Amino acid sequence: MKLILVRHGISQHNTGNLISGGASDPDLSESGSNGVKEISKSFDENQVDLVYASPLIRAKRTAKILTKGKKVINLDPRLVEMQFGSWEGADVDPLYATCADAFDFMGMIGKDYTKYAQNAESYDDLVRRSKSFMIDLKQEASNKTVLVVCHGFTIRGLLAAIFDLDTSEITAQGNVTFTEINFDEKNNFNPRLMSFNRRLPAYYGVKE
Repeated sequence: MKLILVRHGISQHNTGNLISGGASDPDLSESGSNGVKEISKSFDENQVDLVYASPLIRAKRTAKILTKGKKVINLDPRLVEMQFGSWEGADVDPLYATCADAFDFMGMIGKDYTKYAQNAESYDDLVRRSKSFMIDLKQEASNKTVLVVCHGFTIRGLLAAIFDLDTSEITAQGNVTFTEINFDEKNNFNPRLMSFNRRLPAYYGVKE
């Protein structure tokens, strides 16, 4: 199995420096939509057998634009962004000042954020649902090439699940970036990271 992970395009919340999680459903911004269209010119959707996406509009629209409307998009709620509870839609800057220990050395939301964000999903919960998705995907998509379009924290959860890492060991993904993984189906689906956080695909580009 071959897996292509893509983060959605720039959303209306991304441009405003707002925390945009699973309970926030902003559309792509105009620049975000145009950015996905531009990158889609370099992506060969014909190499993809199956497409999965988060049900949130920013991911659904990215998947549709990226595949030029030629693929059925399977929506899976396990691919939604992490649920940030009371932090949903909040401006990040004031939180840095009042909840400094909730952020890591890179300024990313860390595991301790749940001390402050009420009714929020933990990283452990995120990894659990990511593992559940991957277990099913390996059964459903054997010997296929799969595109998954979702969110920054969700991709970190998926990578943690696939490579048995801690989420703190994985950096943030840029908007509309590609991470490509191959799985050795003859060896217990042993994963190999082929590319990471690339602006353009390394292996699924349009051949000139």
